[in-house]
Amino acid sequence: MAKKLLLIFTVLLFQTISAQTDEANGATPISASTTYICENEKTGDFMGFTRSLEFTCGESNGWIDSWYAFTPTETKVYSIEIEALNGSSLDVRIGIFSGTPGSLVSQTGCSTRYYSAQLTSGQTYYINTRGASASTQYRLCVYPFPNPPSNDEPLNAVNVLESTFDVCENPTRGYTTSATHSTEAICSSSNSDVWYRFTPNETAEYTFKTTHVNGNAPLSIAVYSGTPGYLNPLSEDYPSPTAHCQDIVLADLLADQTYYISVTSASSSRAIYFDLCAYKSPPPPSNDDCSTPLALTVGATFEDSYIVATNTSASVNATNSNFPTCGTLDFSTRGRDVWFTVVVPASGNFTIETRVEPTERNMYDTAMETYTGSCGTTTLEPFYYFLPPPNATEAYCNDQFVIGGNSFAGISFTNKTPGELVYVRVWAWSLQHGKFRIGAYDATLNVNSFDLNNFNYYPNPVNDIINVKYNKNINNITIHDILGKVVLQKDANEQLVPINVSKLDSGMYIATVKSGSEITNFKFVKK
Repeated sequence: MAKKLLLIFTVLLFQTISAQTDEANGATPISASTTYICENEKTGDFMGFTRSLEFTCGESNGWIDSWYAFTPTETKVYSIEIEALNGSSLDVRIGIFSGTPGSLVSQTGCSTRYYSAQLTSGQTYYINTRGASASTQYRLCVYPFPNPPSNDEPLNAVNVLESTFDVCENPTRGYTTSATHSTEAICSSSNSDVWYRFTPNETAEYTFKTTHVNGNAPLSIAVYSGTPGYLNPLSEDYPSPTAHCQDIVLADLLADQTYYISVTSASSSRAIYFDLCAYKSPPPPSNDDCSTPLALTVGATFEDSYIVATNTSASVNATNSNFPTCGTLDFSTRGRDVWFTVVVPASGNFTIETRVEPTERNMYDTAMETYTGSCGTTTLEPFYYFLPPPNATEAYCNDQFVIGGNSFAGISFTNKTPGELVYVRVWAWSLQHGKFRIGAYDATLNVNSFDLNNFNYYPNPVNDIINVKYNKNINNITIHDILGKVVLQKDANEQLVPINVSKLDSGMYIATVKSGSEITNFKFVKK
């Protein structure tokens, strides 16, 4: 009986080890998925695995590997991808081998997560999956590259429907993988491109935008007039808004005229799929001009004070402001500045900071300049700050100094005159436009002196009346919309202040409450 149990245990142990595919011999088969969607992907970790003899790369001793085997049923180009499901994206790698266990030949070298090549039908390839630790989790996928796209040349361009700005309800999905280079495409002399056509309903500026669906090779758009065989890229000369070969391209288009659009990408080990969207550019933001700035309310932290702003469709008005002194790459032709104001708080100290808006992908960096005075090329006066060490000088423009680890522009001011009005000009580096966060705050602002245990506001969300209650007299309540615009203000001298918000649009608002020298903020939702 004991011998029989030992035999059963030995068989089970062998089966367990064999199922782990710790070595290339007996590697777990993996089937190809139909597309990059990866319906046949494998997921796992490296618990219980060891380091194989075929593991010849230079990763540290903590790395572990396991094995899969793939036998294609068709001779064609396949993509083999591994991605980490926890930890760092660099905690996984793959190696692809031909040959047989014991005499494997590497096809990839050591450091890769994505691999593509033409694989031969019926030949078995061995996939070595590598993890930085036993707990590293991964997904592994094998899929064939798609057939050449039908719109590989301008003559077969696919029609694009117009969408709405920031909605993109009519995207056109496409791919550059397996495409060829067209002689009329201007964004590369060799890279693959595909073609689209668009006919606007009205004469206006339009935006063409690509968004990756799979892969991450840079995408480049160009817009052409004419007909296939006689295409002409739209002019890039100022005042044309067009700058070709970006992933977002603007163009002045005529109603009912058909235009052609090329989308180009470099080759990649991953299938490059994207959505192409076309929409009429939105109107300029309300604070496009120095004369119509948005007011920022100074809070205790950036999180308390920030609003979401945009410079999409903004323009440079050279008649009421001088050009900035930093971050001026292509500013005279591509600059898109927007304006804000801040009132210096009682302490005389405050910071103005911009940060990335997480949903925005076309705004990578901002620049900022500050003034006092009044709008005009000779009446705006520099509002200086001291540059951080090791510098020992003043400036009023910022495009590189980092505040709090944030690479967007920010300026800290000290010992300024309380109550002084400061103009803040923000723009992005050349060609960039989109949403960003901006806030003004004073870390010394004593909002905690507010007795929050005896402060209340209700109801929230609110339909008509929101009540603000404190154990001291409330002197003033100012309500801003999420963009920082003052929409309602009420002076009082009561401990319970009702505010009628029935005429406000539905959405989120920020209320600033002042009681003597005390101040606090709260957010509420208008139904």
